[in-house]
Amino acid sequence: MNNVIELRQLWDIIRKHFFAIAFMAIIGATIGYGVARFIITPTYSASTSMLVNRSTDNTQAAANLSDQQADVQIINTYKNLVISSNVMGDVSKSLRNPNSSDQKKYYLTIDQLKKMVSISNEQSSQVFSINVKSDDPREAARVANMVSDSFKRKISDFMKVNNVSIIDVAKIPKQPVGPNKKLYILISTVIFISIISLILLVKELSDTAVRSPNDVSDLLGITNLGTIGYIKPAYHGDTVSSKKEKKSRSRLKRNTKR
Repeated sequence: MNNVIELRQLWDIIRKHFFAIAFMAIIGATIGYGVARFIITPTYSASTSMLVNRSTDNTQAAANLSDQQADVQIINTYKNLVISSNVMGDVSKSLRNPNSSDQKKYYLTIDQLKKMVSISNEQSSQVFSINVKSDDPREAARVANMVSDSFKRKISDFMKVNNVSIIDVAKIPKQPVGPNKKLYILISTVIFISIISLILLVKELSDTAVRSPNDVSDLLGITNLGTIGYIKPAYHGDTVSSKKEKKSRSRLKRNTKR
């Protein structure tokens, strides 16, 4: 047969091996869930919000629009300052030497802290968020709060301004943000279905056996006019053996009569 498969043939293969494909899909989904649930370490996220607002004195009634736009633009600079080695180094020291003996010590380097911390903000907003991800929910909240406190203290030294305030403090997260179990289940299921489908497809294309008259028509490109029935031939040996059997039966009857 030609190594070209049509959609109808593909559908026939799927129907023929439906239970095998469904079984592999179940196995793939189970493995994906197991990997996401028991192998990959859960990740927790904690965040704190900070407001950039130009301070005003008695001679200024309120910040005008140009001042607000300047505050929004300066947030991009603040993002780089938050994850600077100066701030991260201060946080690393504070984590190793907590103020209270009840607090747990965390030994995190500056590079580890930079990988944990990310900054986000909405467009045209004076508020930005400090997000921290960790496999320990308490560690995530602790680092987020310490980064915001350290940045608020050091911003006056960096830029000689005091226009940053903390809006929300980070709380200990209760639910992990990763891994995404549904995504792992979906990917694993698709992979296993693709593997079994490829195996079945190769098997069907490499099978050159002729099993029906339609296969002959497809192979030779001719029209099937009919079929010839198969009749089992009668062998001479069978006839001779049947005669011998009749003779032996007749002799047995004569001997019993005597």
